Amino acid sequence: MAEKKTTGTNKGWAVLALMAAVLLLVAAAPARDGGVTAATLLDRILIEDLVTGYYVDLTSGSGHDLSEYFTEDAVLDVNGTVSEGRAAIEKMYSGLDAGEANLGGKMHMLLSNPVIRVEGSTARAWFVWTGVMNDNIRMSPRLLEQGREYDELVKIDGRWYIKKRYITADSGLPALWDKTYKPRDFR
Repeated sequence: MAEKKTTGTNKGWAVLALMAAVLLLVAAAPARDGGVTAATLLDRILIEDLVTGYYVDLTSGSGHDLSEYFTEDAVLDVNGTVSEGRAAIEKMYSGLDAGEANLGGKMHMLLSNPVIRVEGSTARAWFVWTGVMNDNIRMSPRLLEQGREYDELVKIDGRWYIKKRYITADSGLPALWDKTYKPRDFR
């Protein structure tokens, strides 16, 4: 009995049909977080940009008012030091400018492992942050600190704000936080 040979065209159609079947199965599977839409993807991008902008402003030394990223009634918990309300958050950040924040060189915060869940006009976000210090142009960068954050966000008039932020160091804890630091696991 003669064996039927498959032509290249038939193989191409078979692969295409298999890919279409896989896409249909993926599309039909229930999403873990209620589904992804163009709006939720845009919100996710806006939230990631908000948090990235926050860290750029934090490490730039430009004197930007970091409290503007927060709602009026926001809660900020940094290693157990809690500030409630935008005025208290602004005061906490202004105290950092004069204290240990001046490390010399140039510090950058790298964000990784983002998990962002958007649910209408609220969202939750988790990040790992890593502080990298560039002492001078001749030296290799060095890791300064690393930790995690959990944020609760709200969208007001089309703009995202931080309602609650919990930041905890996992290494490289600055002495500034020695008295209030409590190890936590919110992820």
